[in-house]
Amino acid sequence: MRPKNWRRGNKRLTATAFLTATPVVCAGLLSCCASSGPVGGTSVTTVANASSATLDARSVKGYGKILVTSSGRTVYMLSVDPPGGSDCIGSCAIVWPALTTGGKIIKAGPGVNPSLVSSFKRSDGVRQVLYNKHALYTFEQDTGPGMLSGQGVTTYGGVWWVVSATGKAVTGQ
Repeated sequence: MRPKNWRRGNKRLTATAFLTATPVVCAGLLSCCASSGPVGGTSVTTVANASSATLDARSVKGYGKILVTSSGRTVYMLSVDPPGGSDCIGSCAIVWPALTTGGKIIKAGPGVNPSLVSSFKRSDGVRQVLYNKHALYTFEQDTGPGMLSGQGVTTYGGVWWVVSATGKAVTGQ
């Protein structure tokens, strides 16, 4: 039996068809918006998630040579992270996206010491980039190259610092 308002070529949806299609369409749209898998049950956006990541170093007045992504975004570390790991999950991972790589290859650009570059597998299966055993992140409020909005921010149990090319936190400024 056909719904009451069904006709060949009719563009109106019946209530049943609408209620059936809506969750499917919404689920499809939501899955398209997520850029990586869940971390602590929350989707996160990653800055670099490719078969390889590149770390570069840039000289910044008052900070010296600091680490940046290949697109020039500032890289940070969390003072309370364990060496070789990350405690930044859930809402932390949304505000401070992990610098990740889809593979084990991480390119060290000029001024970056390749022997300090490595990665580890996060609890969600994503590989996060390490530098001198510090997990690396970007900051969502740094919307472009050269921004340092996250420097010295105290949140998620620690302090966020930019990372020097020598692999240490830059605690000045």
